[in-house]
Amino acid sequence: MIRRDLYLKKLEMYADRDVVKIISGVRRGGKTTLIRQFMEELRENGVPEELIFYVNFESVIYTYFHKQEELRDMVNAYIESTGGRHCYIFLDEVQCVSGWSQVAAELMNLFDCDLYVSSSNSCLFDEDFAKALNYRYVKIDVYPLTFAEYLDMTAHEPGHYASEEIPALSRTELFNDYLKRGCLPGVYGIGAAGDPSDYLRNVYNTILLKDVVQCNKLRDISHLDKILEYLLSHVGETFSPKGIKDFVKKAGVTISVDTVYSFLEALERAFLIYKVPRYDIKADRELETQEKYYICDMGMRNAVMGDEGAPYGALLESALCLELLTRGFRLYVGKLNQAQIDFMAVKGEDRTYLNCCATVEADDILRMKFNPLVRIRDNYFKMVLSTDEETKYNKGGIVNYPIAEFMAQG
Repeated sequence: MIRRDLYLKKLEMYADRDVVKIISGVRRGGKTTLIRQFMEELRENGVPEELIFYVNFESVIYTYFHKQEELRDMVNAYIESTGGRHCYIFLDEVQCVSGWSQVAAELMNLFDCDLYVSSSNSCLFDEDFAKALNYRYVKIDVYPLTFAEYLDMTAHEPGHYASEEIPALSRTELFNDYLKRGCLPGVYGIGAAGDPSDYLRNVYNTILLKDVVQCNKLRDISHLDKILEYLLSHVGETFSPKGIKDFVKKAGVTISVDTVYSFLEALERAFLIYKVPRYDIKADRELETQEKYYICDMGMRNAVMGDEGAPYGALLESALCLELLTRGFRLYVGKLNQAQIDFMAVKGEDRTYLNCCATVEADDILRMKFNPLVRIRDNYFKMVLSTDEETKYNKGGIVNYPIAEFMAQG
């Protein structure tokens, strides 16, 4: 277990403030561990055990708590037991309880408590929760492990440190290991020598059942597998609803474009995939078509597909997508006339343009990755990230930089 300081600092910053802290992210991505780490911090800072209340609504003992009345009665009974003292309440996987936001609002209004909730599905936000809470909430998105966190997680493994028997792996070798094993924390409990495929397939199937099908009340899921098979085979490619329709039709099923998009939305809400829309840089506007989709964990993708893995370029883009989202950027696929920029990362009024590739040695790759960046007529930062271990090219101040070093900086 490693400390996820990025998220812990956010929880520390909002602790004891009059807002509900909403922790969201993909199942098995580390939300519960984060909550437990924060609870341990509270104990270390002198908060008595009896003033910390934790419930996971997916644990066996609480699986029948689905209604707001049941939640209200349980929490009110706990608060009464504290004698009205200031307490900390953690409701894990609260999407299982209908009307949770009304109960949360009552707790905030009537009692001296600090409230935290988590969810593995953004269906949590379907209710009119913001109005119920009087907009007193802050949302903290938790993503799977970044490369920097991977380095911390695996620091004890042979080859990740120098010994008499085994030399230390290079940063690039470690990065490739990260791409192969993926970014779900549970994988690293299995160890480098183990096979995490069964674990990853089980996580994938649980996400589909609980966070896609059940949360969205889907009934006809006969073509969901085919839609996912198409997506997992085309990670990082511009999306074509017709391509999915034709792919599913080969299996003897006819679906509409609306059906395709409704399933994609359900997969997004479960944080299983990330949507990256296109942005016309010259016209300075977001486009509504030909977006890209990335799966939350490429290790899961490879375990589910049972093949040799996605193309290396798709692995690089997926890892970079996760890194940039974790750093708090809004992401777009940049469009400049007919050229494409892998990521336009936006934070506030600032932009960063990034292309990535395996190497800049080949002339055609060099032109494809550098030339569009050179043609962008603004003063925002631009860079090509590659697995080359040193900077080899500089075109008008735009350089290639080792992607492993970029991501290790966190």
